[in-house]
Amino acid sequence: MVEQKNKSAMPAKKRSMKQQSLLQFILILVVAVLVNLLLNPFFFRIDLTKEKRFSLGEASKNLAKKVTQPLFVKVYLEGEFPAGFKRLSRSTKEMLDEFSSYSNGNIQYEFIDPFENANAKKSEDIIVELGNKGLQPTNVQIKKEDEFAQKIIIPGALLFYKGKEYPMNFLKNQFGQDPEMVINSSIELLEYEISNTLRKATQEKTKKIAIIEDHGELGRWYLADAQSTLEQYYEVVRLPLSIQIPQRLNEFAGIIIAKPTQEISEFDKFKIDQYIMNGGKVLWLVESQLADMDSLRKENIFVTGTYPTHIDDMLFKYGIRVNANIIQDLQCNAIPVLSGLKDGVPQQKLLPWPFYPVAPGASNHPIVKGIEPIWFQFAASIDTLNNPAIKKTVLLKSSDYSRVLSAPVRVDLSTSRLDLQPEMFRRNSNGNFIMGILLEGDFVSNFQYRYDASRTPDMPFKDHVENNKMIVISDGDVIRNQFKKSTGEVFPLGFDRYTQETFGNKKLIQNCIDYLCDDSGIIEIRSKEITLRMLDKGKVKKERTFWTLLNIGLPISLILFFGLINKWVRKRKYAA
Repeated sequence: MVEQKNKSAMPAKKRSMKQQSLLQFILILVVAVLVNLLLNPFFFRIDLTKEKRFSLGEASKNLAKKVTQPLFVKVYLEGEFPAGFKRLSRSTKEMLDEFSSYSNGNIQYEFIDPFENANAKKSEDIIVELGNKGLQPTNVQIKKEDEFAQKIIIPGALLFYKGKEYPMNFLKNQFGQDPEMVINSSIELLEYEISNTLRKATQEKTKKIAIIEDHGELGRWYLADAQSTLEQYYEVVRLPLSIQIPQRLNEFAGIIIAKPTQEISEFDKFKIDQYIMNGGKVLWLVESQLADMDSLRKENIFVTGTYPTHIDDMLFKYGIRVNANIIQDLQCNAIPVLSGLKDGVPQQKLLPWPFYPVAPGASNHPIVKGIEPIWFQFAASIDTLNNPAIKKTVLLKSSDYSRVLSAPVRVDLSTSRLDLQPEMFRRNSNGNFIMGILLEGDFVSNFQYRYDASRTPDMPFKDHVENNKMIVISDGDVIRNQFKKSTGEVFPLGFDRYTQETFGNKKLIQNCIDYLCDDSGIIEIRSKEITLRMLDKGKVKKERTFWTLLNIGLPISLILFFGLINKWVRKRKYAA
């Protein structure tokens, strides 16, 4: 009787446990739905990485929120790649996911292999087509079994918005940098590249930039590409300074003084000075020595002169001095030199020209971080003066193997034919020569104690300004693009039509103006750093078998172990 009662109690107990489990499941489901409904109006993401690599800056979030219509990104990073490019592809996808989240899903993307099923002729046509749209291809080695093969990759994307398309190049080559570091630098700058393109697609031009004229500055054809680049973000005008009243300059967020070669009058200097004292930003591209390759067309030697700009006192007051010299650098660009005749046709070859220094960024400052090396032509050195009120950040400097020649400098074409050796360029005792510098802080007027109020009665004079900034680069040709007079062809800024090399001059100018004039904070994104945690290749090769077996065998062993324990526990529980 007792046994029968126990048997009848067991099904009831099982039904009770089953109902209890079902009740718990329904309760958990209801709580999950309620939590989702309560949190639905709130949007947040948690980034557990040390460098916050998956977190967008405020400027990027604001740009993503400005995308009010469908925006499509076509990314050309799909296919068989080396490990580094796979990492770049994966990081690009993760970054686009972040932007899409903050755009309410308006940003969509697709990864494609542009060369899939394409023969050699079609591949060449694709490279030309995408190149014309602004995407830069790169050649990489891919290991196939026991041999290496060359493959063209286009590490970039096209962004389509409101009927227009915008190119994005993700690979940031650095002079002499390790390939792994190039990939890491490119990943660090992904957010900036995407943000900057979104800014181009969504931003209205509200700020004005003036290119100063009247003192022999570079003409419009030599500044055509720089002006075109800046016009994507700003309203840019050329401003004859001598006919302007001082107050006119205050309309502009920034001004560019590009290679003045004639005297700048005291009144024009006063206008610039008071513009600075009223918070105006200046990009100075000035040099002291009259030196130009055109001087070598008739003779193989010339001696430099001095530009009579008379702005030394202003720059001295602001904390620096552009010296009367020219830098020679072993790390330099080349020039075409006549090497003889072949069948009556003059032949040329490219030879290194130490008067054309090539300088990578000298710091991790957002202005120069990750940009290609900058091409200088007859640059001077810059000295800094002791002024604690002004913070000085070196942006560009010559290499370890450089030297200065004091003015007047004898420029001889035969220098290109010399077998240049490091011993010829002593390492500088005071460090490398500065060629570009950022000045930030409190500036004092160059006209302090000598201002004549009768000259500008309608303009209040200011003798100092707090928290202003300016940039000085000791070569006006940094902003000059090459121009072919016979055809009227304007070459991209930073491109050398003789060596076919492209340098980072265009990006430098844009970054300088953005840092000085753009208050959106987008330039600060360039300072983001991602630590590259490299594996010990020797240890990997030596212990590869052990770690392979451990990674495969340990998870399987743990699953089997916990499976056996679970089986034993269930057997004891239900056997009872």
